[in-house]
Amino acid sequence: MAKVGIVLAGCGVFDGSEIHEAVITLLALNRAGAKVVCMAPDMEQLHVVNHLTGNVAEGERRNVLVESARIARGEISAADIDALLAQI
Repeated sequence: MAKVGIVLAGCGVFDGSEIHEAVITLLALNRAGAKVVCMAPDMEQLHVVNHLTGNVAEGERRNVLVESARIARGEISAADIDALLAQI
């Protein structure tokens, strides 16, 4: 069974990983028999977007890892995977 890592970039269509795309990727890999692990960098987002208006939320700050945890959580190292996909 292949172990596949997916890199998430936060959570949100305008300022991170799009939830539907991330979930469909996870589902497809799971159905193909892969063991899937999600990961994200521990860093500040470039900007935060108000998803209701589509405007940049001035002065707001969010962490990519914290926002990605809305989709999936856990810890991983490079030795734990055979392949890597970026979901950005």
